[in-house]
Amino acid sequence: MSLATDGFDIIAPGLSPEELEVLQREFPAEAPNRRNLFVFSPVVENLVRKGSISRHAQEVLGENCFAVRAIFFNKIAKTNWHVPWHQDIGIPLREHRAVPGFSAFTHKDGILHANAPASVLERMLILRIHLDLCTAANGAMRLIPGSHAQGRIPETALRTHVAVQPELAAGELLRLRPLLFHASAHSRSDASRRVIHIEYAVDDLPGGLEWATRVDPQLK
Repeated sequence: MSLATDGFDIIAPGLSPEELEVLQREFPAEAPNRRNLFVFSPVVENLVRKGSISRHAQEVLGENCFAVRAIFFNKIAKTNWHVPWHQDIGIPLREHRAVPGFSAFTHKDGILHANAPASVLERMLILRIHLDLCTAANGAMRLIPGSHAQGRIPETALRTHVAVQPELAAGELLRLRPLLFHASAHSRSDASRRVIHIEYAVDDLPGGLEWATRVDPQLK
């Protein structure tokens, strides 16, 4: 698989055994979903700022990239959800401004979000850090290779629906472009499926818009 061609790739290992253990302690098996990790989890912020995680984003976006959002997802009995095919087009903002290409302003857990134009999303990268074995049985992500190259489009306009469902071990990392179409089914397993989702950007936003949060890696 190729990040440029397919819109995703897998890094194994994605982080050190010590970093994996730290994150598994921070988010135990029954931990609930949580947004805004840079506010609520100094552990995650520290690993993004000083750990090995951000190097995998820098390889793609360059040394000046920075993290703008971190979310914890856990598919367990209490939060076992189905996600239909979609692109990740929403970004977190500091305040509302009327800027062409940005729409659907809304608040999620106290943070302003808006749908961004393709010109912004094409220069972003998502890292998904897996804290458990992730398989089809417990809701592994399904991906449509190459769909990121079609820009921002509705799912009905996709020219191909050939999907893949990679299996990832604990500690492995999935890198993907926000415009890559992806989905996931309900878990059919009692096993947890813990994932930390981190988004990186490399540019300031146009029209005076600002990222709600910015964590700059400080890697030597």
